[in-house]
Amino acid sequence: MSKAFTYPALRSTRENFKCPSCSQALTLNAESQPKTYSCTNRHSFDMAREGYLNLLLAQHKRSRNPGDSDDMIRSRQRFLTAGYYSPLSEAIVNQVANSASGSDQTLIDLGCGEGHYMQQLRNALPDLKLLGIDISKFAVRLAAKRKMDARLVVDSAFNIPLFENRIDTAISVFSPIRSEETARILKPGGTLILVGPGEEHLSGLTALIYDKTVPHAGNPLEATAQFALQETIEIKRDISVEGSDILDLLTMTPYYWHSRPEQQQMLEKLEKLETRIHFYLKIYKNGSSE
Repeated sequence: MSKAFTYPALRSTRENFKCPSCSQALTLNAESQPKTYSCTNRHSFDMAREGYLNLLLAQHKRSRNPGDSDDMIRSRQRFLTAGYYSPLSEAIVNQVANSASGSDQTLIDLGCGEGHYMQQLRNALPDLKLLGIDISKFAVRLAAKRKMDARLVVDSAFNIPLFENRIDTAISVFSPIRSEETARILKPGGTLILVGPGEEHLSGLTALIYDKTVPHAGNPLEATAQFALQETIEIKRDISVEGSDILDLLTMTPYYWHSRPEQQQMLEKLEKLETRIHFYLKIYKNGSSE
């Protein structure tokens, strides 16, 4: 079982979170109840009892509860826990483990959701310094309940509350990012692992929803001078999804909103779904200088 996060002493304030109001360093007062982060300008943020920090200010929200819906997040958690995407999890872990920094690195999961991929990394690499960020408070709360020794924050991956050159490796699994912001928090020469769907991803599911399917466009990185593509890894498998996992698969994807009620009912009654899973892992090197 993973140990609880113990808030190790930081070498400098640059390793702290940034205040979303004034961009000064937030310092943890671990003795306060509840534990509180505050800056020199006296902006203060209480840590949730589950152990995460919410830095998403109300004026930065585009909706009352931004991010994926609670139903999508719970369905994704159940589906991923069932192991259907284990080839992807293994590829991510192997890529991180075999990097130049090995387990002696700081990694951030951009759009960490309920923490599934962070949990796989923690299980395989117990010395890895883990951070996770997601705009959904519900997702981050579920991730925090895993007690996987990670610093977790509610905020946008388009405005990461970290100082420059903080991170060795960033991963993004099916989650949009802003390349300039990601490059800013990565160390020079740091690694970005961008995961997106391949053209045939979930083709067995989409065939039951659409009359004519359109291949996935992937998880593109906008044109940028900061990142240089080093390698592309393709994963393609055929899987059998059974029982209630079929409806979870539908619910965790945007296809749910494009499916008709009768299609949802049909999938709910289906005993087995044969489909292909197809992913690309694109490995980038950060060329930004200090």
